[in-house]
Amino acid sequence: MAQSNVVFPRKLLKKFILMYREFNCLWDRKCLTYKHKKKRHDAVTKLTELVQKYDSTATRVHVLRKIESLRACVRREYKKVQDSRQQATNPDEIYTPHLWYYDMLSFVFGEEEGNFKDKQESPTPESEEDINTQEPDESFQPPIENYSHYAVISNTIEDNSPMSKQFTFEEDKSKRHCTEVDDEYDAIGINVAAKLRGLPPSMRILAEKLINDVLYQAQMSALNSSTVITTPDPFKQDIL
Repeated sequence: MAQSNVVFPRKLLKKFILMYREFNCLWDRKCLTYKHKKKRHDAVTKLTELVQKYDSTATRVHVLRKIESLRACVRREYKKVQDSRQQATNPDEIYTPHLWYYDMLSFVFGEEEGNFKDKQESPTPESEEDINTQEPDESFQPPIENYSHYAVISNTIEDNSPMSKQFTFEEDKSKRHCTEVDDEYDAIGINVAAKLRGLPPSMRILAEKLINDVLYQAQMSALNSSTVITTPDPFKQDIL
C-alpha cells in the first residue's frame, strides 16, 4: 500500500538526527546491541513517536525511508570530500559539503570507511515489504551501501516493472534533495504553511486562492509597489 508523504521541517530534522545518534544500535556496528532485533525495533519506534508529534500520519516506513535518504545524501557528500582530498593540490580545492546537516551526521563517517570490510557481516537490511509483512518486532539495519536499493517513495508508478521504476525515481529524487539548500524562500514557505494550517477551512481556501492570484500576477510582471488587495464594500455596492 502506498504511504503518504511526511514533511520533515528543519526543527524536526535536527531533533530526529540527534535522537538517531543516541540509538547507536541503528548505525554503530561495534555496538553490543547492533544485532539486537528488539533494541532496533524499539529505537525506530521512538523515532516514529517523535515524528508523529509533528505529523500524526507518520509511520515506521516514513522513519526508515528518512534514515535511508539522510544517510544516502551524506554518503554522496562524504565521497565528494574524500575524492577531492585525493586530487586537491591545496586546501582550497577540497570540496565543501552543501548539506546543512552534514556535520550533524558526521558520527556515521566511521561506518562509511569500514562498510566495505564489514559488509558481509552486516545484518540483512529491512525492505518496505518486510516492514509491511513482519510482526511488530521487525528489525532495522540499513548498511550504507545498500540504501539506494531499498529506498522507496509513496507515489506508485505504473509500469511493466513498477519496482525498478520506483527505485530509479527515488534515487533521482534523493539526489535532488541532496543538492537542495534551504534559503529564505523555504523559510517563507514553512511560515505560510504553518499559518494556513491554523485557519478555518473556508478561510484557508480563500487565502490559497489569493496567494496563487498574487503569484500569477507576479509571473506576468503585473505587480508593482502600489499593488494592493482590496475587498469591495457590500454597503457601497447596495447603494450603487
